[in-house]
Amino acid sequence: MTDNTSGGRVLLRVLHKWRQLLIVILVPLIFLPVVFIGSSKVASCAYGVLVIGIFWVTEALPLAVTSLLPVLIFPILGVIPVTQICASYFKETLMLFIGSLIVAVAVEKWNLHRRIALRALTLVGPEPKMLMLGIMLPCWFLSMWMSNTATTAMMVPILNAILSQIKESRKVDVNGDGAEHKAMTDKKESSTELQTLNAPETESELNHVSKSSKACRLDNEDDDFVNLAKTFAMCIAFSANIGGIATLTGTPPNIVFKGLADELFEDYGIDSGITFANWLVVGFPLSVICLACCWLWLQVYYEGKGFFLCKKRKNSYDLVKYHLLKEYNSLGPMTFAEAIVLIDFVMLAVLWVTRNPQIVPGWGALFPAKYVGDSCPAVLMAVLLFVLPSKPPSFRQIFRKSPDEENDIDADSEDDNSDSDEYIPLLDWETVNRKLAWGVIILMGGGFALADACSASGLSGWVSDQLIVLNVMPPWAIALVLAFIIAAATNITSNAATATLFLPIVGNLAIQLEINPLYFMIPCALAASFAFLLPVGTPPNAIVFATGYLNIKDMLIGGSVINIISILFVSLAMNAWVNQFYGLYILPDAFRKDPIQMTTLTSINSSYTYNASCVC
Repeated sequence: MTDNTSGGRVLLRVLHKWRQLLIVILVPLIFLPVVFIGSSKVASCAYGVLVIGIFWVTEALPLAVTSLLPVLIFPILGVIPVTQICASYFKETLMLFIGSLIVAVAVEKWNLHRRIALRALTLVGPEPKMLMLGIMLPCWFLSMWMSNTATTAMMVPILNAILSQIKESRKVDVNGDGAEHKAMTDKKESSTELQTLNAPETESELNHVSKSSKACRLDNEDDDFVNLAKTFAMCIAFSANIGGIATLTGTPPNIVFKGLADELFEDYGIDSGITFANWLVVGFPLSVICLACCWLWLQVYYEGKGFFLCKKRKNSYDLVKYHLLKEYNSLGPMTFAEAIVLIDFVMLAVLWVTRNPQIVPGWGALFPAKYVGDSCPAVLMAVLLFVLPSKPPSFRQIFRKSPDEENDIDADSEDDNSDSDEYIPLLDWETVNRKLAWGVIILMGGGFALADACSASGLSGWVSDQLIVLNVMPPWAIALVLAFIIAAATNITSNAATATLFLPIVGNLAIQLEINPLYFMIPCALAASFAFLLPVGTPPNAIVFATGYLNIKDMLIGGSVINIISILFVSLAMNAWVNQFYGLYILPDAFRKDPIQMTTLTSINSSYTYNASCVC
């Protein structure tokens, strides 16, 4: 009996080690009967979606590699021509994403994001709740424009430094020494150097972050310090995830949503109307609300019953304030390169917002309809970064008057910096090639290819037909249920993959129910970013989990409340202002099965208005 048990354990261990290869071989074989049973494009497409979806969820192959499979599977199965499927990998939406990522690389290269983060932390008070806010605000703001992964990786060393100083402050309080004297005498021993981490691009790099970020151990620490470390770690991950929903380029699900919505509406000969500017009306207020709720909830998580009893904690870590101020001052004044990158960054945001503000005609009205989009300013400002110099130009060499003066200038140049007059652009391709998230770009391209295949084969319509039974529920309830389903799914797989798989289905379901597709697609796209429960949900979760401050139980407890609150506020926003702003209560005539029928979302919702306001 013992031999059989040990043999079974050995077999399971071997299967676990080889699980990726087994999944890659067995999954296509197991689902192969689907192709022959259906004998149609719908069945063939369903087979491809099942295989690709399982590969995405299990990560049997790298996500980007799995995203290349539509080029192989769908043409072979006769679902869609290879030229059409390949064209899906480079849409206008992806150019928007690439342009914004290149600008983010420049921000990261010149450490502008670190300056912003440290400045925010120096402005808040030394109390724990204010330190939480100081950690969350820069993460939230930077994640609107940069990769969430890069933002989180940059904040981890700052978190380690804060916790190290808090630990030192506690020692000072116990020993009865003055915090200022202790800071001046032991600052070299107690301070943790703040080195900016690059965003992990591979699993090995993520493991490196895991090992290198455990600067402040939690062993033998009191419960209050342990809870504080856990709370600070969750502040980073949660605020990075929340910040991404504020802008259209902030997170992959938003980009996937725009691409799929544009395609769906174009199939019916109309425009989706989704732009960077009008997405701010949806995403930014929601992001602010969710961030405020997250901050309050994490205070409850840290304080416990003391939060409701309004107990005032004595902890005020002035040493942390001193250390952060010292680190910020060590950056010195803003450099020429930082200033130019900041101007480029601000100009990009201004061009996005003013292209089609809808209140007044924007600069996009100067061109023929559909000739320019949000990708145009993104590419323009990205290209400028390869042109603009990283140092102010010097004209000393031009206005030389004599050979003697030339010799004097050359001597001075050698003393100062021999390369001071050399032209060096703000960005070079080597840096961009190394830091750009190519895997995410391919993943999104594969998602668009998958969506095109589902649309061309009729699979999306078939799945929507099966879900038509949901018409017994009011639209707001259907949207709420779908958002909860997607929020659960995004905690176990890539948020971009989740959005790619679900958004075409919910869009077609809305058309079947004669509801504006955006009414379902917007909350589902937002829900795809609400991965707060597990380390595998998003890279920010994985990075903070790797620090050792958190365990899965902590994330489940802390993240579940944020998940529920965020989805409920999304439902509230959809029925409070998003509905009216986008005109979602009216179904465009192009989507109507019967043009004479004048069913609107308003009339459908009329009998449920009171219930909607109660539930949300």
